[in-house]
Amino acid sequence: MRACVFLAVQLYEHKEGLRESEKTEREMTAALAEVGRHRGRAFERIMLLGGDDVVEAAHQLNAAALQIDWQATGRIAGTLEEWRERNRITFKEINEFHEAARVDLGVQGSLKDESHPERDLLLPPSAPSSSASQRTDPAA
Repeated sequence: MRACVFLAVQLYEHKEGLRESEKTEREMTAALAEVGRHRGRAFERIMLLGGDDVVEAAHQLNAAALQIDWQATGRIAGTLEEWRERNRITFKEINEFHEAARVDLGVQGSLKDESHPERDLLLPPSAPSSSASQRTDPAA
């Protein structure tokens, strides 16, 4: 799942001019399609081996992740903020899936307690603007 998201991010950022890539758009799209096939096979294994809650969490995760793929490939439109929200939702669904899988497997502990606070996307700082160099001296 994470490989799909990371490749979609690479494609989206390249297409939007946020980051250059040594790969062509065509190569990135092909790589995204390939990991999508792997995701589909992994999903089938979950359908065979997971309990009801795990299967439902996998469905929710897959639906959220497809939104990222579709915006990255241009199948659906969206702003940068909508893009980031789709990523937030997908990572929340990854955590929900992990929680359901842990319960199904009998793993002790929880990812949702006080020792594991909710986290947001890790984003780089904004690029410095020209106004930053025009700050006034507070002593003046």
